[in-house]
Amino acid sequence: MAGARGLGRGLDVLLKGMSVERDSHEVLMLKLEDVRPNPRQPRLEFSREALDDLASSIKEQGVIQPILVRNAPDGSLHGYELVAGERRLRASKLAGLREIPAIVREVTDEQSLALALIENLQRENLNALEEAKGMDQLLHTFGLSQEALAMRVGKSRSAVANSLRLLHLSPEIQESLSSEAISAGHARALLAVADEGARLELWRRIIASGLSVRDAEAQAGYFKEHGALPAQDGAAQPSAGPGRRKVVLPQELSSLQKELRQRFGLKVSVGGDPDRGKVTFSYGSAQELRALLSQWGVTDAAD
Repeated sequence: MAGARGLGRGLDVLLKGMSVERDSHEVLMLKLEDVRPNPRQPRLEFSREALDDLASSIKEQGVIQPILVRNAPDGSLHGYELVAGERRLRASKLAGLREIPAIVREVTDEQSLALALIENLQRENLNALEEAKGMDQLLHTFGLSQEALAMRVGKSRSAVANSLRLLHLSPEIQESLSSEAISAGHARALLAVADEGARLELWRRIIASGLSVRDAEAQAGYFKEHGALPAQDGAAQPSAGPGRRKVVLPQELSSLQKELRQRFGLKVSVGGDPDRGKVTFSYGSAQELRALLSQWGVTDAAD
């Protein structure tokens, strides 16, 4: 498995010295019908387009890298269980092959899990949620610390920690992440909103309005500062969490916000109190920016 080489001694410790390279092990031709899927396979979704591309390649060149299997753990005489190579197995079936090259190894359930997870994690073909679940499996199955896990999968400790945090999201948000309705960047922005009600509201906005990651981060930042999400028109909106008080602008700031919007013809947001706060002008084009700067007496900064 090419991806495993990048793990060095970490993988060697995890797999108790077991090599997964071809080395001196015989490559056998196994019937596809005799190879069962790996029940520990962390990848839940397989792109049909990607499988079709791989199947076309297999039709022309064959299966270049053997899959890794073990004897079926239930004692079947002619059965094998896949350890690593799910995509190659599926694509070979699509290509109409009857047999596939394979290496048979004696591995434990834990080693099978480790190989299946690390193959996918190293090749980066899991979506963000699958990767998080895979890391969580490795973490708990082998009793690893996050630092040790980071070494074994070739990632930084912060990357591992951020990935595992995705599992703290609610089921509906996790589902949208799994289906890629939202990105990992959106998910990280949602995690920055501590209140569950406000987090769900921001998630709904991302889905309904197609907010960019940057927009989602801005709204999450607003929540951290004001304790509520900004309303669509820029005013503060309370979160849905119990006990959360609605953030209301003082009358003089509310009047100022309205006056600035009318005077400049732009979206203007005022936050804070009469002693301390901020005023934010939003423009939608270079022309609007130049017009705004012109009113401020700045004539060439945007040119």
